[in-house]
Amino acid sequence: MIDGTGISEHDGDATPGDQMSTNHHEHSTDSGLLSGVAHALASVHQEPPGSFVLHAPLELMARAELLPQVSPLAREQARRRIVDIATAWSATDTPTRSSQGEVLDDPLDALSAALAEGDIDAADHAYRALCRQRSTAELIADLAGSVLPHLGGAGHGSIFFELLPRFAPPGVNPALMARTLVADLARHPDWRLTWIDQPRPRRHRTDSLTGRLLAPTSDEEPESTFIHPTMSLIDGSGLAAEVLGDVTLGLSVTQARGELLRVAAQSMLQDDPAHAPYGWTHCLTLPHAALAIAESSGDPQRAIDIAATYVLGFRATQSAGAIDPNWQPPPPTHLNADTALEAGPDTAAAYAWHATSSERSCLAQAIVDYAATHHDAHLAKYTAAAFHAARLDPAAAHLFGAASAYLAAWWHQHDNNNPT
Repeated sequence: MIDGTGISEHDGDATPGDQMSTNHHEHSTDSGLLSGVAHALASVHQEPPGSFVLHAPLELMARAELLPQVSPLAREQARRRIVDIATAWSATDTPTRSSQGEVLDDPLDALSAALAEGDIDAADHAYRALCRQRSTAELIADLAGSVLPHLGGAGHGSIFFELLPRFAPPGVNPALMARTLVADLARHPDWRLTWIDQPRPRRHRTDSLTGRLLAPTSDEEPESTFIHPTMSLIDGSGLAAEVLGDVTLGLSVTQARGELLRVAAQSMLQDDPAHAPYGWTHCLTLPHAALAIAESSGDPQRAIDIAATYVLGFRATQSAGAIDPNWQPPPPTHLNADTALEAGPDTAAAYAWHATSSERSCLAQAIVDYAATHHDAHLAKYTAAAFHAARLDPAAAHLFGAASAYLAAWWHQHDNNNPT
C-alpha cells in the first residue's frame, strides 16, 4: 500500500526473492531495479551483522547515485552490481520477519528507550512505526543527534542518513533499510563517543584544526583497524579531548568541512597506501556524512566534534607520517583520461590534479564507470562522497578528484596484481 506521500507502508518483511528477480533485471527500469533491491534490504538481521550486511544499504544508495552518470557501455554491468547486492543479501543468514507488536503512541520515545536498554526487538518495532509516521527529513531530524556519536553499526548511521535524502525509489520506504543498523545500535548501547560531553580545556588556541591533524600519534594501538576499537581508543585514551577539545570550538560546518575533508583527501594521496581501500576511505566518508547531517541534528558543534574525531582516529592510528596540506603532485607526461587509471595510483592522481576542465570531465567519467562496475562497496561510497565533497568545496575540486582517481587506480593495480 502506498500512502499519500508516495512511500510504501510495507515493513520490508518479504524475502529478497519475493521482490527482486536477478534473472529478469534487464527488463526493469532503473527505478524498478532500485525499488526491488531496496525492498529486499528492508528486512532485518537479528544476528550480529558482518561487513557486507552493514554496508549493503549504503552500497545500494551510493551505486544508485552513480548510476545516472554511468556511460552507456558500462550501464549493464553497473546495474548487475546492484542486483548482486540483493543476491548476496539473500545468501546471508535468514532475515527475521517482524511481529506486529503493540501500537505505539510515541515511537520516537519508544525507540530512544529501546536503544538505551539494548532491546533489539523493541527498537525494530519502534523504528518501523517511526518510518510509517515520518518523512525522510523528519526522520533524519529525529535520529541524527542519537546516531552521530554511536559507534554501533561501525559508526555508519550518519552515512545512511546522509545518503537517504537523495535515494527515493518508488513504492518502497528506503528508510526501512536501516533496520539492521538500528538493531546493531541496540545491540551495543554503550558503544559511543563520550569526550564530546566532557568539559573543554581552557586554553588559547594558537593553531588550526588542520594543523592538529597533520601528524597526530596515539601511544596505544587499537585491537584492530575496525572503526569501533579505533575510535573507542581515541576517545577513551583522552587523545580526542586533548587534540580537539579547544580547536573545533566556534567553527562553522562549512569551515570544518573545508579543513577535515581536505585533510582526509590528502591522507589518501600522501599516506600509507596499504590503508587506501578502507582506512583512508572511511577517513573521508564518515566525517563527510557527519557534517552533512550536522544541521539536522540540532547541535552542529557536536557533529563537528564527531567528524573531527573520525579524522583524528584514522590519522593517529594508521598514518605512516606527517602530511603536507600544501602538497601537490608533479604534472604527469604523456597521459590521457582513457589510460590514467591504468598508470598507477600516483600517476592517476597527478593527472586528475593537473587536468584541464575537459580532461577532468573525461577522467571523472572513467572513475564513475570504474567505481559503478567494480565489486568493492567502499570504492562506490568513496567516489560518491568525494564527488559530493568537490561540489560543496569547489576550490578543492582538483584535490577530491585526485583522491578519487588514486583510489580507483589503487584498485585497478590491486586487481591486476591479484587476479581471481
